[in-house]
Amino acid sequence: MLKALGLLLLVGAARGEFTVLERRDSPPRGFSRVGPSPPDTVLTLRLALTQNDISGLQEHVYDVSTPGNSRYGQYLSKEEAESFVAPSEDTLDGVNLWLKTNNLTSSPITAAGDWIAVSLTVSQANALLAAEFSTFQNADPNQTVHRTLSYSVPTTLKASINTVYPTVTFPAAKPPSTINTKSSAVSRRSSPTTSVSSDCPGNWTPACVQELYGIPSTPATPAANTFGVCGFNNEFANFHDLNAFLTMFRPDINPNTTASLVSVDNGINNQLPSGVAIGANIDLQWAVGLATGVPVAFISTGTGSTGSVDFYTALLDEPNYLLSLAQPPQTVVSSYSDFEQNLSPQLAETICNSYAQLAARGVSYIVNSGDFGASDPFTPSGACLPWAVPFPASCPFVTTVGATEFRAGASAESATSGFGSGAGFSNIFKRPTYQDQVVPAYLTAINATSASPFNISGRAVPDISAISNGSPMFLQGQLDTFWGGTQFGSTIFATMIALLNNERIAAGKPGLGFLNPLIYQNPTAFNDIATGSNPGCDDSNAFNGTVGWDAVTGFGSPSYSKLLDISNKL
Repeated sequence: MLKALGLLLLVGAARGEFTVLERRDSPPRGFSRVGPSPPDTVLTLRLALTQNDISGLQEHVYDVSTPGNSRYGQYLSKEEAESFVAPSEDTLDGVNLWLKTNNLTSSPITAAGDWIAVSLTVSQANALLAAEFSTFQNADPNQTVHRTLSYSVPTTLKASINTVYPTVTFPAAKPPSTINTKSSAVSRRSSPTTSVSSDCPGNWTPACVQELYGIPSTPATPAANTFGVCGFNNEFANFHDLNAFLTMFRPDINPNTTASLVSVDNGINNQLPSGVAIGANIDLQWAVGLATGVPVAFISTGTGSTGSVDFYTALLDEPNYLLSLAQPPQTVVSSYSDFEQNLSPQLAETICNSYAQLAARGVSYIVNSGDFGASDPFTPSGACLPWAVPFPASCPFVTTVGATEFRAGASAESATSGFGSGAGFSNIFKRPTYQDQVVPAYLTAINATSASPFNISGRAVPDISAISNGSPMFLQGQLDTFWGGTQFGSTIFATMIALLNNERIAAGKPGLGFLNPLIYQNPTAFNDIATGSNPGCDDSNAFNGTVGWDAVTGFGSPSYSKLLDISNKL
């Protein structure tokens, strides 16, 4: 069969029988074409090969993640998960034969072999992919890349290759951050009370957050699982700042507590002042400060030995590295994303399949929903439709957390007004079955139709929300206030899951794994938030809060005691 396939491939290629695999009409905002790429420029292309049974893997994910299913908690081993995504022998042989006829060789970059890498010149890449690689420049930041607006593969191999990267997807844009800090003399509350104290709004110390959501302060004993905190873009978490944070806000925790390092793509955790980053500092300080006694690992994804690993490559490599481990962290939180429209759908889907593998392995992967409302505000005026959501928040196999606030004098949380909590509907991923009961009801309530400026059949975000403004942090030895961002909420929720997973594993039970089926079965474990909204393209309201699930705060904010009660019954 292989010989026959090889003959077909060679004949097809010789006749020019190629099929376009991906294309885009123009470069993304900020990039302009300079000219053809120099033909001797060396590229490293990654080819995502067709996974042999991705639908079977996703079926397993729902079986092992849905309470009440007879297979709940029976997570797949590393080898079992790999068996679903490994390419077939015919796929691998056919692609390698194609490369060989072009005097190229590949090397696997995932344990399952579903991603392979090829080093070649621009001239070879143009011939291999019927492409026209060009040099594109982005003025802010000053960035030059080699990309093509279209590429093709032999028609006989179209079903064997999902995507090739980097080709039509450009480096992630770097929009202005909504992460703001403000110098503040934050007071430390030493004894939690039974209700939220009046000085907590705008001043969410660990003690205040513990009060609000009922998070225990007693150490997780024994420490039975690992809590992974992700760092990308050369953002590092400083241990001196962590020690200062613990000394001020958690004096019951050893102030010398740090985090272990998980290095991906030569990632480090630079402790020099130049390496300090607001986002990484917030995530690590609050992960250690709330998940009392749970071992924390800082998962640092670097730029590779040659500095060639960009954000999307890192976004791919981080979950695939975790999948290569015999026992990945049971809880992972990541606060890094880009808007869906900046990735090709094939690349987003393939990366999302890696999160599905982690779900099948029993990993609770939690991300934030973004800070820019229901659309990409950095797209030129008039070009922001349809509304968009960030990725990986839109992937159906991660749990996405939006933002709430608790205003002074209020009796309950509302959707945040200090910034636009990311929310809406995916233009890449269809609505998952776990949302089939609540999302259509919400769409009916807001009179949404196919003419609405969002995809009514897409995966809806967020799933839940948490407080996301006015939290203290240390930065370069100084006490500051983190003024707003959904990453604070996602880290808070992740600490709760890390504590719950620790209790379960210490008791001989499996961790909670992929959380969404459990969440959508148990909406009463969350404090419903029916007030507030988020902005759309023109700063008008995009979505409003309602009773029940809504596309602003999801099911609302979590109650630790209710989640613990649910967990204990599983």
